[in-house]
Amino acid sequence: MYTYIVEAGINDKKYDAELARIESRLIELEMSGRIEKLTILKNLPEAVKDAIKNHSETIVLIGTDRMLNSAMSALAETNVTVGIIPLGDSTLLADALGIPYGIAACDILSARITATLDLGKVNNRYFLSKLHIPECKSVTIDCDSQFQVSALSPATIDIANFGSNGNPRDGRLEVIVRPHQRKKMFGFGRREQFSRESVFPVKRLTIRSGGESMPIMSDGETIIKTPATVEIASKKLKIIVGKQRNFA
Repeated sequence: MYTYIVEAGINDKKYDAELARIESRLIELEMSGRIEKLTILKNLPEAVKDAIKNHSETIVLIGTDRMLNSAMSALAETNVTVGIIPLGDSTLLADALGIPYGIAACDILSARITATLDLGKVNNRYFLSKLHIPECKSVTIDCDSQFQVSALSPATIDIANFGSNGNPRDGRLEVIVRPHQRKKMFGFGRREQFSRESVFPVKRLTIRSGGESMPIMSDGETIIKTPATVEIASKKLKIIVGKQRNFA
């Protein structure tokens, strides 16, 4: 049994025609199921809980990368298979999974090629892609209780499980530190640039900041603050992928 959960931002008239085409194609493929549209009165965890209660074996998320990342904590401890139909402004994760935009994703769902992926876990919250710590000035990262990485000068730090950095099947996270530097531009002003980045593969890390707590972000939103513990959760998510995915 399938349940389709539509992101709140996709409940807009400009997506009505595409959603109608998707629904028709799913019927043609004999993959119709219950459709849940998220609203201020119906959030994502509640929709996932209801789908599992109704014995759905496959939960398909219709929307953006933000929805996919937000669903991880609700889905990580379940046995359901996850599918994606990307719609909206940001669908880079779907691209990396080999899922085409809009109605074309229905045929990928029908082919039902699955992969079991690692997730990242920060405290008690799961994520698929990465965490981002902007404008770090005094941060220490204890990596696997074996070595430390310190950003004593301004830097940006990413902790990636999947995306442009990170393979979601290798059993590790990538810590990417990008120190800032300022360079003169035509002798009049200064332009901020990143100097060479450093990458450290880890399975578990603890982030501490000197002074005030610093925000840890995902998809542009602060989800937690330092101090925090981040670790890999191996083989946690069963998801439908396409042949053009960017990992083996």
